[in-house]
Amino acid sequence: MAIRFVFAASLIGWSAIAVGQITGDFYLEKSTFAPGEPVFLYFRVANDGGKAENLHSADPYSFCSGYEISLSSDPKPTSSCPSPAIGGSCLSSSASLKPGGKHVERLLLNYDHKIDAPGEYSVEATRQLSHATEDVDFFSAATPKDTLEVRTTLYFRVEDAAQTDSKSLQRWVGQLRSADPMKRLEAARTLASLAPKSLEDTLLTFVDSEFQQFAPLAFHRLNTPRSMAALADLLKQTQPGTYEHMKSADYLADSNDLRWLPLLLETAERNARIGNYVLDAARLGGDKALPTLITLAGSTGGEFTRINAISALGYTGSRAAVPILLDYLRSRDTGIAERAVYGLRLLTHRTARDADSEEPWSQYPIWASWWVRDGSSATIYKSEECGDFVPLQ
Repeated sequence: MAIRFVFAASLIGWSAIAVGQITGDFYLEKSTFAPGEPVFLYFRVANDGGKAENLHSADPYSFCSGYEISLSSDPKPTSSCPSPAIGGSCLSSSASLKPGGKHVERLLLNYDHKIDAPGEYSVEATRQLSHATEDVDFFSAATPKDTLEVRTTLYFRVEDAAQTDSKSLQRWVGQLRSADPMKRLEAARTLASLAPKSLEDTLLTFVDSEFQQFAPLAFHRLNTPRSMAALADLLKQTQPGTYEHMKSADYLADSNDLRWLPLLLETAERNARIGNYVLDAARLGGDKALPTLITLAGSTGGEFTRINAISALGYTGSRAAVPILLDYLRSRDTGIAERAVYGLRLLTHRTARDADSEEPWSQYPIWASWWVRDGSSATIYKSEECGDFVPLQ
């Protein structure tokens, strides 16, 4: 497999590359946007050769699409807050591009990134695109493929003085009724990402429509009394393990509003084998979540229930969770001791020297000594407070 690496940088939101038969470039449609305006990143691929080519094709928002996009407004990964894991399964296919042909995809940057504050933004964009001539079996493991890789840095500005075009928003509302299902979904994603307060009534209808997958995001970004109540109702009405159910729990935890804690604790207790729910309850509840987590950690209902509860102790931001985790660190069950170390590191931003080369329970003496000596004055961190780990002294 041949890989061509292509690099470009743009100060005004445009990059153009010409290397080999298949070429690609990223661009923005303009360099200045109004607050609340959709910002689309475009990727254009062209066939400059004399043969038709099959290109790998997948949902551009899925991890297997070959896109890697980061904005300057994204949280910076550190030891205690690594980059989100990317995985799962997705559908992919191939698309034919004739000689001289071009194909353009666009991604809504507002969907996965925060672009709600005026200021300057940079976009680091990468696309890996595998391709092969049309006369071979594209999905055969024996078929040699080329891979085009395009890397680009683009810049744009959100200008506070600029005005969002209300007619543009209404065009997106109108597109919700398009005969083309892909256009309807694009409109729903865009409106959910922007979540203008003026369209609250429209966005609240997503819960009982084909756009339900975007309802949690829309309600979260609206962040009004009605939308948050609708988000809680969505958690009650959807099935555990579904995307809508899990995202509703995530966003209720993000709200920092303790009125939702009883609901999240109940959800965690009923679905303790799914770690996301237990972590959400821990993140929101803090000290108030400890009794439930302790009960689940002592449960005989299954290995995952115990492991998830012990892991969640590190997400509480609670000083009282540290001695509990120290007790679990003494366990000769590797899974339990490893989760205890993880929780201690998350809460304290400390780490034992040469921790990776030791059995986890062998770290207990140094952690216990440090806690006795410095525990009363040590800073305890919440899970969203990222930072680097400091070796225990």
